Amino acid sequence: MSEQYSQYSIEGNTLTVGNIRHSFKFPIDSYLEIEGMVIVLLDVLAKAQYNENVFGVSLVDNHVWQITKIEHHPDYKQMCPFVGLGLKDGNLRLNNWCNKYYIVDPWTGKILEEDESR
Repeated sequence: MSEQYSQYSIEGNTLTVGNIRHSFKFPIDSYLEIEGMVIVLLDVLAKAQYNENVFGVSLVDNHVWQITKIEHHPDYKQMCPFVGLGLKDGNLRLNNWCNKYYIVDPWTGKILEEDESR
């Protein structure tokens, strides 16, 4: 038996799942659907000093997670927001502005691995 996913739409800084609206602090730059989740990457202004710009919203039960704040890299003088979403071996891959990548569980938002981008 397959899961029934809610319909969703995205406009500006709002993701609507079924009849529930999720409004974010910044506009949605891009999104990815994986395993019954919609992952959104927010378009953060460079001066905002905000690197918690990835959220996951369930299409099944509407639970929401936000990526954990990552302390800035000592070689950089500012926070490193995430700038890309992708898939790697069934997990979510996030790339940030400081040339690092993070493998994340798409259902929980838990960081499973991190390394320098190649």
